[in-house]
Amino acid sequence: MKTKSWIPAVALCALALQPAWAQEQKEKEKPKEDKPAEAPKEQVYKLGSTVDESLVLRDLDGKELKFKDLRGKVVMIHFWSTLCPYEGAANPKFVELEKRWKEKDAVILAVNANVTEIGPTPPEEKPGYADVREHMKKKELSFPVYADHGNKLADLFQAKSTPHCFVLDKKGVITYAGALDDDPRGDKGDATQSYARDAVEATLEGKEPKVRETKSYG
Repeated sequence: MKTKSWIPAVALCALALQPAWAQEQKEKEKPKEDKPAEAPKEQVYKLGSTVDESLVLRDLDGKELKFKDLRGKVVMIHFWSTLCPYEGAANPKFVELEKRWKEKDAVILAVNANVTEIGPTPPEEKPGYADVREHMKKKELSFPVYADHGNKLADLFQAKSTPHCFVLDKKGVITYAGALDDDPRGDKGDATQSYARDAVEATLEGKEPKVRETKSYG
């Protein structure tokens, strides 16, 4: 079901996050129980962090993809939106990268965590996400899109905008975080510094990317 919003399109480049403080307050109000002490878990991912292989993504058809299944591949995750103007320039670049790496051990995953586009919960009727599907058809986008309801993945990766990119090596270690490139408007052509692309290709060769972190735009 389409969620109407008064938010201008440019503002939608910033992920519409669920209010985490509300959930935290509920947890604080729960009666305390005696539990065995547990080792602290990593709350957010940074450069050099290993992404938990038990994490699960679900695509627009509800099909699961476990990060465990991605081991052995270099993965580019980009937080993605149908309404962000910057995606107009970024989408064709992602399509070209998917073709470029077709015969290599590299995959591109788009993650939509914007509640104004995917709704607060998975749709009950199938197929859902009608607006997202129509957008992909209109723009001829072939890369897989995963719905991040509740911003669980976005919170772990500290993703704040679209497109915000992360590169994982074959063991699930984050080797790059930041902008797709230095060309948000898509007008630099061959002069573009393709940070995420170069990070993927260096990682495929077992090398450390020359640029490991940049500021994302969007």
